[in-house]
Amino acid sequence: MGKLIQTAALAAFAVAVVMGASLVQAEPAPNAPAKSAAPAVAPAVAAAPTPAPATPAPPAAPSAPSPTSTEALDAARQRLSQLQNQAETVSNDASLAALASQAAAIEAQAQAAIALRAKDLAGVDHALKRLQPRGRHALSAADAQKQKPLLAERAEIQTEFNQAHAVASAANNDFNLIAERRREGFSARVLQQSDSPLSPDFWTALADAASTDLVRFNDAARDAIDAVASAPEPRGAVGVGLGLAIALLLALLARRPLEQLGRRKSGEAVSRGFARTAAAVWVAGVDTGLPTLAAICLRIGAEWGGLLSGKADAMAGAAVIAVAWASAILALGRVLATDADPSQRLTSMSDDAARRIQVPLIAVAVVTGVGFILTKLNYVIGASVSATVAADCVLSLAYAGVAGLILVSLGRGRAPGDPASGAAQSPIWTLVSLFLSIAIMATLGAVFAGYTTLAALISSQIFWLSMICAGTYLLIRFVDDLCGMLFGREAWVARSFSVLFGLKRSTISQAGLLVSAAVQLVLLIGAVRLALTPFGQSGELLTAHFGNGGGDIRIGSATISPLAIVAGIATLVIGTALAHAVQRWVNRRYLPLTDWDAGLRNSVSTGVGYLGVGVAVVCAMGAMGFGFQQIALIASALSVGIGFGLQQIVQNFVSGVILLVERPVKVGDWVTVDGFEGDIRRIRVRATEIQTFDRSTIIVPNSDLITKPVQNKTLWNSNSRVQIQLSIASPGDATRARDLILDVAKQDRRILAEPAPVVLIESLAAGGAVNFNGFAYVANPRDVGAVRSDLYFALLEAFQQKGIAFNGAGGPQNLIVEPGPEMQRILTAGAPKADGNGRGPTVADRH
Repeated sequence: MGKLIQTAALAAFAVAVVMGASLVQAEPAPNAPAKSAAPAVAPAVAAAPTPAPATPAPPAAPSAPSPTSTEALDAARQRLSQLQNQAETVSNDASLAALASQAAAIEAQAQAAIALRAKDLAGVDHALKRLQPRGRHALSAADAQKQKPLLAERAEIQTEFNQAHAVASAANNDFNLIAERRREGFSARVLQQSDSPLSPDFWTALADAASTDLVRFNDAARDAIDAVASAPEPRGAVGVGLGLAIALLLALLARRPLEQLGRRKSGEAVSRGFARTAAAVWVAGVDTGLPTLAAICLRIGAEWGGLLSGKADAMAGAAVIAVAWASAILALGRVLATDADPSQRLTSMSDDAARRIQVPLIAVAVVTGVGFILTKLNYVIGASVSATVAADCVLSLAYAGVAGLILVSLGRGRAPGDPASGAAQSPIWTLVSLFLSIAIMATLGAVFAGYTTLAALISSQIFWLSMICAGTYLLIRFVDDLCGMLFGREAWVARSFSVLFGLKRSTISQAGLLVSAAVQLVLLIGAVRLALTPFGQSGELLTAHFGNGGGDIRIGSATISPLAIVAGIATLVIGTALAHAVQRWVNRRYLPLTDWDAGLRNSVSTGVGYLGVGVAVVCAMGAMGFGFQQIALIASALSVGIGFGLQQIVQNFVSGVILLVERPVKVGDWVTVDGFEGDIRRIRVRATEIQTFDRSTIIVPNSDLITKPVQNKTLWNSNSRVQIQLSIASPGDATRARDLILDVAKQDRRILAEPAPVVLIESLAAGGAVNFNGFAYVANPRDVGAVRSDLYFALLEAFQQKGIAFNGAGGPQNLIVEPGPEMQRILTAGAPKADGNGRGPTVADRH
């Protein structure tokens, strides 16, 4: 369907170039002055006296021109010069209308003088022809005497004819200049109300201006017909034939081979994502460039053949631009949503939704192309303001109708329970639908309320912004995939840079990501400027009108307008949103490519967020009209409040900044502060979140981490010591116990080889017990408790297998009793023998 539309557009363009002017009658109505020009007749022409000739004219010759006609034409030329100077300085529409009326009157009288002098020239030429001798006879002396005054008279009439023609051309140029000033002034007055299409005055004004507009259109069409009729043969036919043949060749035959070539070559790329986006860019360029190039060739062929007049050439250029716009709309819609191959679409849209959206896209292309040609036609023929207003109304309603068609198509794609709805159920499409609904209602309301320029602005911006968003999205995807392919860890660029410069591949990947981000930022800035272009130069045309809606507010030497307040708030909101978007991009795309620890990543991410919000605040204050002096005044006022009530808040904020920059503690550290121990989870503006080992969260003000003692167990070295304390019963097993402890420690993979585990004798207890104190190191302090427990379990089992008596971590508990006299008598009478361990009797033995 898109190819059919483009072919039809080219065919219509060809017919319009060659035969379009024939739609106008071959004998157009004589050029008449506009109705509005009747009350304001140019005084330089109307007031010129015309005295009777001194002697009657000969009956055979036409009447001699008025001796003052040359002076009248000179006066008219001077008056046109004055009109042009006034038109450049006058901005009032009523004054411009009066000037236009005078220019139209001068043009009409100059055209009448041209017709009269053309008739006189014909009469003189007829008289001279009658005096010419027939055959080979020489001119007689009497005829030669009669011929001299006729030749002089003809030269004078020819001079006046040329002057009248120059005056008519200058008057036409001045009228077009004034009409353009009026149209531009009307278009610039966005909020100016005119007659509504629902009121009779709208149609009355359009009918009054129709005669003048039709006359000017007939003049342009007559010039186009004359250019076609006077074109050299067979050059004209050859030129348009060659142009048409090349256009059809480019548009129909070369398109598919080029698309297949681009997709095949891009499919050979290393990166699959780049192959897809590169093919999309190539197809969009081919689908846009070939029809445009075909239209250009057709126009060049018509120009070479001499078939185009000046205004027809301007319309041909407008037709080329219209074909380019229509082709670009269809091309972007195809690669993003409506391609027949689902794998080639850059958006996740279902086949059913793609089919439904194709018809609205074709309608958008047609309305955009026709609207551009209609707008250009108004400027070329110098149409009236009423015709311009009517054209804006028609285009606005057409755009609103197409937007409604798109809205209906999207609504059908969001039917509940429809599995084929695809991306039409996403929140993005919901926002698009809301945007279209608001734009349609605003356009219709503006049209029927008489705000025609505002309606045309809103309706055209719907699709202008859509084109910008579609093109920017395609280019951003292409740049991202291109940089990912070139600077990926396994890409040839990364390998080459690693070999040549000794750079890490992760560093090269980070550089590639930053290059991609910089190019994408440039694309976004360009897209924003393009989006603001239709509103005026960088948007100040529209803001100038809304800025008049309220009085200014003065704060000291600063002047703040309501528009500035709105602009400041909007700048703050948009800037904050952009800051958070950049922060999310840093977290998701840039930081994972680095080798930084979690704490440094958090510091960078938080710092980017703080910096972005700070820049947004400064930009918002600048948008509101605050300079450096006003900002310093506000800062001084805030310092008083800080001294009284905001001291702690500012202290915690500054402490948070110090924590992020100096990093005495960072996210992921194991700290002990003010009796609380745990892991740092987040460092915020005012406070830091510490998660304790019982899974609870402690909120600690940032100032406490700066002013109070803080134990950071993972600041410089995360290696932590595991301490093992145990005691054996027999000194003879000390060496075997030490070796056994070291073997068990080395078998645990969590124990570091450097520093190596060590076992020391802490003390020798009474009764022969040996107390050991062993140390081993692990990489993570959070593993200390688990490793210690596992080592104790392993040692208990190993001691039991080796037959080493283990008396616990505190050693054997012996109770020594000093006997008294009675006890000594009893022991002497029947003392039991000592046990195998050499110990004496205990209380337990006695009982």
